Amino acid sequence: MKNFNSELYLKLQRILNGSDYNNTYKILSKNLIENLENFKHMTIEKFAAISFTSISTVSRFVRLLGFKNFIELKEYSQSYKLYRFMNMNDNIEHMKFDMLHDNDILNNYIDDICTSLQGLKNNVDFKKIDKINELIYNANSISLYAFLLPGSLAKFYQLSMLSLGKCSKYYDLTNANLSTDDYENELSLFFSVDGNFIESSRDIIIKLKANNKKLVLITQNPRVRLCNMFDEILFMGNNDSSKGGRYKLMIFIELLLNRYYLTYYKDELSNFN
Repeated sequence: MKNFNSELYLKLQRILNGSDYNNTYKILSKNLIENLENFKHMTIEKFAAISFTSISTVSRFVRLLGFKNFIELKEYSQSYKLYRFMNMNDNIEHMKFDMLHDNDILNNYIDDICTSLQGLKNNVDFKKIDKINELIYNANSISLYAFLLPGSLAKFYQLSMLSLGKCSKYYDLTNANLSTDDYENELSLFFSVDGNFIESSRDIIIKLKANNKKLVLITQNPRVRLCNMFDEILFMGNNDSSKGGRYKLMIFIELLLNRYYLTYYKDELSNFN
C-alpha cells in the first residue's frame, strides 16, 4: 500500500481552487475529502451516485489523480490518518496549549525561534551557498526532496527556479514508492531540518548515487546519518530545535535565491532599477 502523502491533497487543492476544472471534478474532490473516513467501504457506483455523475466520469477523475483505478484509490486512502497525524503532531509538538499557561507557552515558543535565528549571526557559510548555487546553475535540471513544512518551502523554491527557466521537480519523502523514473535529474537537493527522513530515504539516496547524480543536503544537524553520501552539505548554523530550524530553513532558501539572483541575473536586475 502506498503511503498517504501531500501529493493527493495538492491535486485536490488545485482542482478545488482552479478555474480550469469543470464543476463535476470539484464535486468529486469535495466528496472524496468529506468521505475519506469511510472511503474504504465506498463502491464506485455509490461514489458516482452521491456525486450525481457517471461511473465513467469517476474513472476519469481517478486517473486525473494519478491512480490506475478506483480500487487503487481506495487502498491508498486507507493510510490517510497517518498523514493527518503527522501534520497534527508536527504542529503541537512544541506548542501544547493547556488553557492555563497559554501566554507562557507561546512566549517560550517565540523565544526558541528567536534564539535559533540569533545563532545565525556570523555563522553562515556564504562560500558554501555560492558553491551550491554554481552546481544548480550548471545543472540541466534539479530534483527537490522534502516533506511537511520544509516541503512547502522547497516547493516555493521550485517555483522561483521554474520562473528562471531552471527545470525542477519536487518529491515528497513520505512517499515510499518513488519509481526509478524519478531519478532523471542530475542534481538533487534534500531539505531536512533535523535529517530525520534521510535514514529512511536510504534507498532513494543509494539509487541516485548509483546513477552518478550529485547530492546536496541542507540541514542543521551535523550528525545526520548518510552524510558521507552527499557531495555538499549546507549546515544552517547550530543544531537547534526543529521549530526554530524551520524558520532558519526559510532564511536559507531566501539566501540561496538571493545569491543566485545577484550572481547570475545581476545585469537583468540592474535593467529594472
